Amino acid sequence: MAMIEQGCQDGAAGDAVLRTLALKARGMSGADVERLVREARQKARRERRQLVFSDVFDILASARPERTQALRWCMAVHEAGHAVARLVLDLGHITSIGIDGPAGGYTEGKTATTGAETEAVFDGLLAVSLAGRAAEEELLGCVSAGAGGSPDSDMGKATTLALAMETELGFAGTWPLLYRHADNQSALLAYNPLLAEQVNARLETAYARARDLIRRNEDAVRLLADAMMQHDALEGTALVAVLREVKAQMASEESHQ
Repeated sequence: MAMIEQGCQDGAAGDAVLRTLALKARGMSGADVERLVREARQKARRERRQLVFSDVFDILASARPERTQALRWCMAVHEAGHAVARLVLDLGHITSIGIDGPAGGYTEGKTATTGAETEAVFDGLLAVSLAGRAAEEELLGCVSAGAGGSPDSDMGKATTLALAMETELGFAGTWPLLYRHADNQSALLAYNPLLAEQVNARLETAYARARDLIRRNEDAVRLLADAMMQHDALEGTALVAVLREVKAQMASEESHQ
């Protein structure tokens, strides 16, 4: 990043520039960023001038996959669902949210660590994980495959947590004191239909909760999704300002229910 900093202003303005570039480079490897910045420097040299912000920003933006407006809106609704669920359930705070990641959208936050890790808290986290898919179903009338696809996906993480609640964390309805470590999650669920049924029941309950939550805060979800369509990524003061509007909309919707 040193070569970028040379073209930035000092102080807060320079920090803002670097944050903007960091957001645009989110999800890229260090090697990818280094290669793209090198290309930007070569372009500036060919034009016999210094490297400027727009050189780096434009080349980072051009490296992003092309997405239709319809796909961007689906991603925005999905991520807004996650964010609104976190706000409604008061599970920590959101640090960044966007739809310009190379692998798709993202909602990042910090879950409070001072409270007790109760079953209710974990049930809330399940609902947050599934709220993106719930938002798609409620606002778009259909769901994409964006919630699944890998162990790190929304559905993958929710399944892992629900399984842990049934086998490792002591929240099972039957045999709650029996600790069972899942060395192979897929095999454990495939060869234990009763356990799979119990895990799925937790997921179904969390999904129904998420859909109800989204339904009651639909305008707030749309407001946040619109903001992402305009800005692609939100963090810092821009995110705080948008979330303030979202919370006000949530309060308004709550008062009319």
